[in-house]
Amino acid sequence: MTVHIKSFLSLLLVFPMPIMASAQPDSCTISLSGRVIDEHDAEALSFAEVFIPSLGKGSVADEHGRYRIDGLCMGTYVVRVAHLGCEPITSEVRVTKDLVVDFRLEHHVEELKELEVIQSRPDENVGHARQALGREAMVRAGGQSIAEMLVALPGVTLLTSGPSIAKPVIHGLSGNRILTLNQGIRQEDQQWGTDHAPSIDPLSSDRLTVVKGAASVQYGSDAIGGVVIAEPVELPRRPGLSGELRGIGILNGKGGGGSAMLQGGVPGLSGLGWRVQGSGRAVGDGEAARYDLSNTGAREWAASASIGFRDHRRSAALYFSRFEREIGILRAAHIGSTTDLQRAIESGVPWYVQDFSYAIDAPRQTVTHHLLKASAGIALTDRNRLDATYAYQGNARQEYDIRRGGRSARPSLDLFLGTHTGELILKHWLGPHVHGKAGLTGLLQENYNVPGTGVRPLLPDYTRWNAGAFVLEHFPFGERLELEAGARAEATAIDVGLGTGDSPNRRYDFFNHALSAGANWQPRDSLRLRFNVSSAYRPPHVSELHSQGLHHSAAAIEEGDASLSSERALKAVLDASAATRNGKLRIDATLHAARIDDYIYQRPDGTRLTIRGAFPVFRYTATDAVISGADLSVQARLGKGFTAVLKGSTVNGRDMVQGDWLFLMPGDRMEFNLRKQVMPIGRWSELEAVVSSLVVLKQLRYQADLDFSDPPADYHVLSATLSAARRMGKHELRIGMRGSNLLNAAYRDYLDRFRYYADARGIDIQLWLAFTFGNN
Repeated sequence: MTVHIKSFLSLLLVFPMPIMASAQPDSCTISLSGRVIDEHDAEALSFAEVFIPSLGKGSVADEHGRYRIDGLCMGTYVVRVAHLGCEPITSEVRVTKDLVVDFRLEHHVEELKELEVIQSRPDENVGHARQALGREAMVRAGGQSIAEMLVALPGVTLLTSGPSIAKPVIHGLSGNRILTLNQGIRQEDQQWGTDHAPSIDPLSSDRLTVVKGAASVQYGSDAIGGVVIAEPVELPRRPGLSGELRGIGILNGKGGGGSAMLQGGVPGLSGLGWRVQGSGRAVGDGEAARYDLSNTGAREWAASASIGFRDHRRSAALYFSRFEREIGILRAAHIGSTTDLQRAIESGVPWYVQDFSYAIDAPRQTVTHHLLKASAGIALTDRNRLDATYAYQGNARQEYDIRRGGRSARPSLDLFLGTHTGELILKHWLGPHVHGKAGLTGLLQENYNVPGTGVRPLLPDYTRWNAGAFVLEHFPFGERLELEAGARAEATAIDVGLGTGDSPNRRYDFFNHALSAGANWQPRDSLRLRFNVSSAYRPPHVSELHSQGLHHSAAAIEEGDASLSSERALKAVLDASAATRNGKLRIDATLHAARIDDYIYQRPDGTRLTIRGAFPVFRYTATDAVISGADLSVQARLGKGFTAVLKGSTVNGRDMVQGDWLFLMPGDRMEFNLRKQVMPIGRWSELEAVVSSLVVLKQLRYQADLDFSDPPADYHVLSATLSAARRMGKHELRIGMRGSNLLNAAYRDYLDRFRYYADARGIDIQLWLAFTFGNN
């Protein structure tokens, strides 16, 4: 640890020197100005509000629709524009010099006559701590999965199974406790396994939002730990073609990928737009600092198409996507005997290492995911709106084990999950101090084992029904204070086909409810407070009730418990943001605490030798848990184009039944980023360099003699990025480079399920480019 701290401090002292040589004058004197106009006739919209939430500053347009915001630094900002009788919009604006931007809002004359007043903020998540990654940050992170992108946010870590499988962890909770919304639809892709990463193409979204709280009232079960929202890209509504091409090269794995997107409006049919998009990526074996991680290559491709219409009263859209992925499972995680397993854990070196290869052999997994979504909405009155959504998801999953007799190409696990979901939402306005939404949701899901594996299924077939109703009301009191309260009731029924014994079928019925209360208070422009207290629930998944056998991709034997009941959580979150010194210093802090009764987790239970090898055993167990912690982010603009950001998070988990620490909580972590922005050079703009230093401390809060090995030592990872943009008429080219683990550190992370067998990924360099073109 001492060595790591020294290298960390040395980095902070040495890195700025070459950058200082090219330092430019402080650029926080830039202005953003323009007009706010009606999309239909370009008439000025008087007294519209133009606001930058991240800075807590904005402007009110004059009677000619003109606005102006001064004192901006170079960077990218999300700008929110609102006007009476208009649908508020948010837009991402890149600022490198004084910039003129006109915002177009869809306005309705009749609404103006009635002086309608509706909150410009969406009717959701009042009081919840939340953070987002915008389009630019996602472009820079090209080549990474959604989970890997989110780890840049405080309070978010990763649960991994080797170098190619990652799931987000929010405030110490992961898996079925993190709900993922893809295109506004609950992602249903057999996410019950630690080795089951979300089957989502990150290129189908241009904004990722993380809600860090128990949000079951709005989103239903499984949102105990938080919600990851992959927000859909809005379709163009004006004629003209536009698109984007992206490419990436990846050193660690010697691979790369690319994507293409084309979109447009339809001449003569204002409001009708379409988009098609496709992407692909392939890499070979990953490399740790000292050896290859054999059989960890990956191949995936995705495609989507959407078409939609929207005007001031009606909307309709149709969306379809297909996602395919093939991933190799670390060969060293499959071991022949219990003695070899113990030796592998203790040796620190994988027992199986071969030369680099692009081949993906058993053990491996393949996943195919389809999503079909149809939605429609209509404004019932000037203040009330009804939206309906239907979606179908099909998820096929095969896992291949090393089998004798040339049968390794035959899946050992072959599952298909089909899910129908429906939602009906009424957004209502009951008066100047009460507005919100009420809704009905439904789900029908069937999971079955495809015959022919020749192996006893890990999971039985089952059918699940779910129906819920909720109401969520907002109570604004002036411009500074808004309250929220909500309630939800939900019933779940599961029919499980065990197919054996005296009771070949078993029925489970769960009825749950959730309550939520929150407040947003902004006592002054530079200070914002959010507070939320919520109850949440999660019925046990069939995998937790009836898993029985070897989970090939996880390289573990998993055993369920049919007596498990629903988890019940009560969580409170306090989130504060403050800015001072004219916005040059910004502090964001989050405190959270939750009690979860009947908390379900996989508890280590020794090792077992089978005809397929020796594997660790994990048994699903319930306990009562208390999880608390804090996230902190401090950002300081240092002048001359430098910005420093310090982020940190800590999580404490207690097993109240055992009177001990909770199993598998993330270790304390701290990350320091130093960013340098350079003034434009010729046609190149947005020149930026960022160096990041991440320190993760050894987890000292763990149950002794429970796990198969002690938590790994603390580690330090150095990363850096470079990026720039070049305008080419109406088009734009963006290029960049990202280096990860630049010191090629050999380390293992406590939340890596394959840390028993091998180190994490070593040094990696990625080059990327993005070219946007067209009129939209």
